[in-house]
Amino acid sequence: SASPDVPGQYISLMNCIFSAQKDGVPVDACVLALQDSTFLQQASHLTGGIYLRPPRQTALLQYLMTVFMADRHSRKLLSLPRQPTVDYRAACFCHKRTVDMGYVCSVCLSIFCSKSPICSTCGTRFA
Repeated sequence: SASPDVPGQYISLMNCIFSAQKDGVPVDACVLALQDSTFLQQASHLTGGIYLRPPRQTALLQYLMTVFMADRHSRKLLSLPRQPTVDYRAACFCHKRTVDMGYVCSVCLSIFCSKSPICSTCGTRFA
């Protein structure tokens, strides 16, 4: 990734992450941007992949060859970089903005930044 996260893509990306997780496919991320990618942190953490923001981009080829080329079995034998923290903030379904706290529909698990009497995703009425 060389660009920032796009909150409007959160739902699609999460669906991809859950599919990869279900099928046992690790999602690796090599982030070249100046800031971390919340979405790619979540993807690599949830799927057992590797998340790396190389400290020296001049050594990018070395990072790609030593960190990302190993298969799943070999990775268990190597000392690979670990993510110190993962940002688990989600994007609201109404405005596609990243939220720290929100409201979740108990039926479809859609996330909203403000309280509403009806879920705009599935139509459930809240008491």
